[in-house]
Amino acid sequence: MLLLTVLATVTYLPALQAGWIWDDDSYILDNPAVQLPEGIVHAWVPGATPQYYPLVFVSFWVQHAVHGLEPFGYHLVNLLLHLASSVLLWRLLVALRLPGALFAAALFAVHPVQVETVAWVTERKNVLSMAFSLASLLAWVRFLQDTRPFSARAGWWGASFVLFALAMLSKTTAVVVPVTMAAIAWWQPWTEGTLTPSFAKSASAPCTPTKSPLTHSTRAPVSATNSTQSIVALVLPFFIVGIALGLFTAWVEATFVGARGAEFARPALDRLLQAAQAWWFYLGTWCWPSGLMFVYPAFDGPTWLPWFALASGLSVAIAAIIAMRRGVRGAMVAFLCYSAAIFPALGFINLYPLRFAPVADHFGYAASAVLGPVAAWCLVRAWRAINDRGVPCAIGSALAVVLVASLAVIARGHTAKFANVETLWRTTLADNPRAWLASNNLVSMLLTGVQESIDAGDTAARDRALDEAARLAEISVELAGTIDMPVQSNMSEVRRLQGRLPEALTALNAALLLEPNAPGPHWQRGRIIELMGDFAGAESDYARAVELSPRNGIYLREWVRWLTKSGRLREAREIAARIVAVDPGDAESLANLGAIELEIGEIPAARRDLRRALTMASGPLATVIAVRCARACLAPPVDPESAMQARAIAEQLVRETDGVDPLAFVLLARAQATLGDPKARETLARADALLSDASAEVKELAAPERAATEALLSASSPAATLSR
Repeated sequence: MLLLTVLATVTYLPALQAGWIWDDDSYILDNPAVQLPEGIVHAWVPGATPQYYPLVFVSFWVQHAVHGLEPFGYHLVNLLLHLASSVLLWRLLVALRLPGALFAAALFAVHPVQVETVAWVTERKNVLSMAFSLASLLAWVRFLQDTRPFSARAGWWGASFVLFALAMLSKTTAVVVPVTMAAIAWWQPWTEGTLTPSFAKSASAPCTPTKSPLTHSTRAPVSATNSTQSIVALVLPFFIVGIALGLFTAWVEATFVGARGAEFARPALDRLLQAAQAWWFYLGTWCWPSGLMFVYPAFDGPTWLPWFALASGLSVAIAAIIAMRRGVRGAMVAFLCYSAAIFPALGFINLYPLRFAPVADHFGYAASAVLGPVAAWCLVRAWRAINDRGVPCAIGSALAVVLVASLAVIARGHTAKFANVETLWRTTLADNPRAWLASNNLVSMLLTGVQESIDAGDTAARDRALDEAARLAEISVELAGTIDMPVQSNMSEVRRLQGRLPEALTALNAALLLEPNAPGPHWQRGRIIELMGDFAGAESDYARAVELSPRNGIYLREWVRWLTKSGRLREAREIAARIVAVDPGDAESLANLGAIELEIGEIPAARRDLRRALTMASGPLATVIAVRCARACLAPPVDPESAMQARAIAEQLVRETDGVDPLAFVLLARAQATLGDPKARETLARADALLSDASAEVKELAAPERAATEALLSASSPAATLSR
């Protein structure tokens, strides 16, 4: 166990330093079910999480409660679960008396195709489900080995069933478990006294001659309690749960994840031919892990190749049947378990990731738990034959160590591709230039960089990022513009930033043809229409975006801005209040609500909301809110307490702006005049001196406040002012 732990830890050590990559945002970073206190309940609600794997999101929720969003802890748990699975596989193979058990577990632990699962936090579902699955199988074997009456050993069966249910609630690829359970029971006919609890010696000594369980005769005696009928009855509940949850997952994929539409409406024959190629792909990639990548290209090749894959796959099945009829059940067990392990990823069931690539390394994770033992058995048998000819056993052990070490080195190198999201997409695009998922996601990242450069005033960096984004967006549109809405949406944003507004509008129209009910393109189209000068024409798209995504702060704020500019202040106030309800801790949204309340004359509400926003804000935002808050405190009807608070806010503004902001002095002068302070005229004169050099925008903003101050100074007394 220590050897496996050290080996796998060294292999995947770079993953512990990795950051977040694709889908980690929707699974963790932006997922309320992970970050909110009530999220542990939401994890069990279909549609509340990206996929219905509740135990995965419960595990994320617990980790978030312990250490927040620091990625190290999430990567560490993934690695620990993979280590646990490696150890459990070793113990399972020892219990099954398979030769080379430790060798097989080592192959599983460090094989390069495992990197995608271990280094990708989102694939917690894989490692968690595998750990529960192997624990379930080990409990099942213990149940079969136990020679006590059923009532005494039923605990093992119960433990196996519970662990299987936990595996299914982590990822429904655990449907392979009941198939494997039935295969094990059929493969090794369990009779009293046939097995003992541990066969570590025979399993770990490849050069020691022993009769392999793969060659058990079909004529072996079977006890009454382990008859075929009994095994069927014991395994049937597992199949029922597995099929039910598997169908439920398929429904969730179509209903909530998006695995539906023209892309998934393929004829049955096409699915069968692609499945045959995928079947061989996973087997071939495991045997020769070269050219691994995050997004594989589509199956392109001669038209006869899919048919050859199907025919050769059927030939393997026929060979397994022939071997079974000759008394060798192991070949059929290996064929069934491997096929069951990858069946969910073969394309018979609609899975959303299959729209990007026909295969993926993480889909082969479960199959590795089958292929590792099969490969170990074959290599150990081959070496025994060589050893019988006088070759020292130590050479075979040394070759096994070299093989495992070589795989570990390859895996460690492959792990570097998962360091961060930009590295992932750039290496993916280098590996597969037609990976439009990579090019489009790079466009999204570059657009963020463009905005950051604009905010920083770095025009050179902006132009570099925008040029690269435009090039990649054109590639993405060429490859997937007719099937993927985000590709067109990103192209629109690129064209907007380039100032090519008609082309940006064309891209958005194409995006909405693909997904008419997507809120993002509606919001983008409203913005483009407004930028093109049709302010009124933007209304329907802004409104539709808010209707489709009523809790999205960006869409709601834009809608508030449009309503305010249109003079529909009551409607704007209603939407602004909705934004605050969604995020009560957002100082800017609360201040916007207060500003609208001030405009429509709801003075007490405006003062309340702006005061609260001021206590929450900092930096430049606090300055803006302070101005609004002072104005609200001075809006009639004004009382001495509000006037004094306005004076305090204005004095703070004067200090924070180093005495050069004319608006701060105007507000201070008005507050002083309201309170009858004789310094008001002096303060107003200081404001006028600063306003003489101010911009037209500042003069326009200060004009109403200055006029109000002049009116107050002309009044007969502060008392008369307050009485009004």
